[in-house]
Amino acid sequence: MNETLTISEMVERQNKKLAILYEIALTVGKSLDLKTILDGVLEKIIAFMGVDAGVIYIINEETLEMIPVSFKNLSDEVVEDLSENKVKVGECMCGNIAQYDREVIILEKASRDPRFTRESIKKEGMEFYAGLPLKAKGKVIGVLCVITHDPYTWDNDLIEILMAATVPIGLAIENARLFEDTRKEAEAQLRYYNFEGIIANSPKMTTVLSLVRKVTNVPSSILIYGESGTGKELIARAIHFNSMRKDKPFIAVNCSAIPEGLLESELFGYVRGAFTGAHADKMGLFEAANGGTIFLDEVETMSKSLQVKLLRVLQDGTFFKVGTPHPLTVDVRIIAATNQDLEDAVRTKHFREDLYYRLKVIRIELPSLRERVEDIPLLVRYFMNKSSKKMDKNIRRISDDAMDILVNYSWPGNIRELENTIERAVVISETDEIHKEDLPVEIVTLYSDSKKDWTLDNIEREHILKILNLVGGNKKKASRILGLDATTLWRKLKRYQITI
Repeated sequence: MNETLTISEMVERQNKKLAILYEIALTVGKSLDLKTILDGVLEKIIAFMGVDAGVIYIINEETLEMIPVSFKNLSDEVVEDLSENKVKVGECMCGNIAQYDREVIILEKASRDPRFTRESIKKEGMEFYAGLPLKAKGKVIGVLCVITHDPYTWDNDLIEILMAATVPIGLAIENARLFEDTRKEAEAQLRYYNFEGIIANSPKMTTVLSLVRKVTNVPSSILIYGESGTGKELIARAIHFNSMRKDKPFIAVNCSAIPEGLLESELFGYVRGAFTGAHADKMGLFEAANGGTIFLDEVETMSKSLQVKLLRVLQDGTFFKVGTPHPLTVDVRIIAATNQDLEDAVRTKHFREDLYYRLKVIRIELPSLRERVEDIPLLVRYFMNKSSKKMDKNIRRISDDAMDILVNYSWPGNIRELENTIERAVVISETDEIHKEDLPVEIVTLYSDSKKDWTLDNIEREHILKILNLVGGNKKKASRILGLDATTLWRKLKRYQITI
């Protein structure tokens, strides 16, 4: 009888294990939205294990920050701390779990463990803690943590179930990320298709777009000139995604952002042994862009030696990887961009004349924002809607005086500066409307100064009034400070209709 009971218990436990894993598998299959998936998974794990609270972190691969995507029943202080001051891989307990790829189980007095370095977490009063790495393709991509505030009876079967559950969770995270990347790429292409992502109605931009539409499928190289922030890369992407090359790569390179010594190997690649540290062959960006488009921003910063190699690519599509005498041939359309006067650079011998003429077969000049004032209201509303969605706010309007300020500002940073200004205003605004007070002080001040009467008569009148106020209306003291005799001051007071 006891043996039968023991077997029954084993069967019951196994069924329970399979049931929770099945529920988790169903949960991760219901959606491709990462937060929705992880919220559902965490809720089931907390209920099944009988713990008080939990959190699931996702690792940002670029910053190595631990992003708390899903959390349940944690104190407001912990949630605020983890969200605003993100833990990095290698920091605190969850960061160590991510770095060393191993689970941590603390059965009692968990908050006293020295591996918890955050004060907010120490104050949480954890009794039991379990933290497990979440993996996909053999790489840690997140961490699952559950806690209790009271003593907890640990069952060895639970760790097996919890470890087994990390497998579908890790795969779900990876799939959701792949879906999000694919969605963003599709949206990006759609944004540029038919020039829908370019907000313009002014005569100058209408002329530019008319030219752009004519050159989408022309194989000639293109040179885009425009001040910083005018949207040179946006135009380059629009050309690519509306051309026959749209299904091939578009690769953007900021020539000034890559050190001169590395730019050649980045553009053309290298072979193993070409230099110290070249342990394997590396594909260059021109090779990667084969069949598509390469966008070379700030091309004027390229060294003379690289200019020669770029000229060769333009002439016959060939280049040499660093460390090999064997040429490679590619079919790549080159779109270059600059915010400098390349003709002046040619005259001063800083830029090769033959390369300049090769690049500017088709020249597109983008107007500054102050030259296309008619587009500012359109751009303001576009950025306002975009930022409202990003910040999860409901800002639909902008006051007339705020719009007037934006229209009359000179925008030295062009569209990029305008977008940043609107994003800031959306963040600061406490209503559903952007007001003058939500704009940067320096922009409002410049606008006020531009409306001021700067004639000499008005400036002199204001100065006399200021001195009179300073001396309490004493004309004798005022005339002495102003360097005027009493008669001259009296005459000016009469002229400017100043009464004391």
